Amino acid sequence: MNAKLKDVAQAAGVSMSTASRALANNPTIAQATRDKVQQIAKELNYRPNAQAQGLRASRSNSIGVIVPTLNNPYFSAMASAIEEETSAAGLSTLVISSAEDPQRFARSVDTLLSHQSDGIIAVPIAGNEATLAQAARIKPLLLIDRTVGELPAVVSDPTPGMDAALAHLADHGHRRVGFLSGPKNTSTGAQRFGAGREAAAKYGLDWVIHHGGFTHEEGFAGTKELLAQGVTAIVAGDGMMTTGALEACHREKVSLGSELALIGFDDVPFLRLQPAPVSVIDQDVDALARRAAHELLAAVEKDGAQPQGSISPSTFIARASSDFDLPAPR
Repeated sequence: MNAKLKDVAQAAGVSMSTASRALANNPTIAQATRDKVQQIAKELNYRPNAQAQGLRASRSNSIGVIVPTLNNPYFSAMASAIEEETSAAGLSTLVISSAEDPQRFARSVDTLLSHQSDGIIAVPIAGNEATLAQAARIKPLLLIDRTVGELPAVVSDPTPGMDAALAHLADHGHRRVGFLSGPKNTSTGAQRFGAGREAAAKYGLDWVIHHGGFTHEEGFAGTKELLAQGVTAIVAGDGMMTTGALEACHREKVSLGSELALIGFDDVPFLRLQPAPVSVIDQDVDALARRAAHELLAAVEKDGAQPQGSISPSTFIARASSDFDLPAPR
């Protein structure tokens, strides 16, 4: 029985992707590695499958990525991590911003398919279910950050981080907590809203909600509204809303870490550099993005198989913006 590519890869101690490119004499693979893999293939009597070779020959060696915006540090970090992984695998990456616009998102998918991208990683937008389902029938497709129907996705579960964050606030004496909630027509908005409501009930908190979009402007307006309603702590539903909350607190001369507790979402460097470093519910976007890249690349190597998707838990990181005891009422 002839050896398979995975046998060669295991014997050489490399991934199947690296073994495949080494056997093709791809210059992105070190010469020593190419020589080693080719020698092992010869010793194992490896013979490439002719049909699989034909499929690989038709590849563009590129991956398409669709994110809502590159102005948001969370999504720019996501795109950067994916690009690093695909580049290491010898593929190029085309990143497109959808601007949270359903029509622009659909055009982005069409663009990637017309460019014969070998696979697509996308942050989906509500209203594009049919577009995504059709794309998944043509190329390996993996959603990230948000879910749509039964399509495979790499996402974070907000429940563990939200539960720990609200337990932290309750332990420090807070009872009236504001929440800057994102749009409930996105899976992330709906899931974070649900996780917060459940944790607030669990810890006996008065949960005051401002609904809006995942934007700096909504975070700013929502924070001013919540402050007027007498909250002693605010939890933001995403990173951009967190920056809006910071600006509102600065404008209103509210001192974080003594007068108001603030918990943001996603651990971007900017939040650690504040006078009172901001506590966060973290999804580890770097790990999320790299896992998505690995899953899609594995699917591409299997000649068009669909990836599986995965869910990882969020975590809570306490910092000075919330790590203080609320003074007892007089």
